[in-house]
Amino acid sequence: MKRAPRSLSAALVLGVTSAPCLAFAPADWATPTPGLLLATIWLLVIGWGFHTLLRHHLRSDDRLCDAQAQLGVERHARALAERALAETHKVLCRLVEQQEGVRDTERRRIARDIHDDLGQNLMALKIELTLLQHATRAASPQLNARIDVMIRNLDLAIKSLRGIINDLRPLALDAGLRYAMECQLSEFTRLNGIRHHFTADPAAFDTDKAFDAMLFRILQESLSNVARHSQATDVRVALTRDDGQLNLTIRDNGIGLAAADAAQGCGLDGIRDRVAALGGSFAIDSKPGGGCQLSLIIPLGQPIAVH
Repeated sequence: MKRAPRSLSAALVLGVTSAPCLAFAPADWATPTPGLLLATIWLLVIGWGFHTLLRHHLRSDDRLCDAQAQLGVERHARALAERALAETHKVLCRLVEQQEGVRDTERRRIARDIHDDLGQNLMALKIELTLLQHATRAASPQLNARIDVMIRNLDLAIKSLRGIINDLRPLALDAGLRYAMECQLSEFTRLNGIRHHFTADPAAFDTDKAFDAMLFRILQESLSNVARHSQATDVRVALTRDDGQLNLTIRDNGIGLAAADAAQGCGLDGIRDRVAALGGSFAIDSKPGGGCQLSLIIPLGQPIAVH
């Protein structure tokens, strides 16, 4: 086989046409010529360009690998933090359940002691005063009138005592949440002269006793705020159940709240804490002169959490 001319091989390597290369004899390669120098420089430029592109590509790959590695580290750290947060949440749930149980037991004990001790003593005193009133009715009308005043004051004290006992442990809750809410609203209207309208889904009352107690306390505090701050004549309460959550709405037609008052409190801190303890959300829709609406969304089937 015949070997290709050296000039043709040079043309293939250098990427130039064979005509200039063929013009050089093998003996001419020992002496550099302008064409050969130009071809050599052109080849070096191409090589340097490829080298630069390759280095840039490798650096980009290195930066991408570093970014992916950093992202992996951050994802792992986030997963660990979320796992730790979930474990902490479970522990707090158990603690708050125990705390609520202890509180409820203590409320029951205090209410029972007040009823059995102070309540019985006040009733005994009323009986004694009533007997004394009957005994002195004919002999001393003036003393009889004083005793009558004492009995009326004693009746007020007994009524206040019953209210305290009911606040500690609402007896109406033993008959169910719906009955307790209706009784609370009726008592609210009787004491404050504010009309009420109550609507509720029957399915909304399929909850446990601990949940019922918390929800009832929320209603109590909400109505107390309406009575103290709203100057309303009408309040509407709606309780619905939808997609595994309870929606409680309490709206009045009072003077409303300024944005700063709604953010800073006005008796709403306790409600926020209780709603947060149930894992729910709490929103206020109010403007001066336009009434106020409290909207509570509470998920069902979840353990009580800590705010």
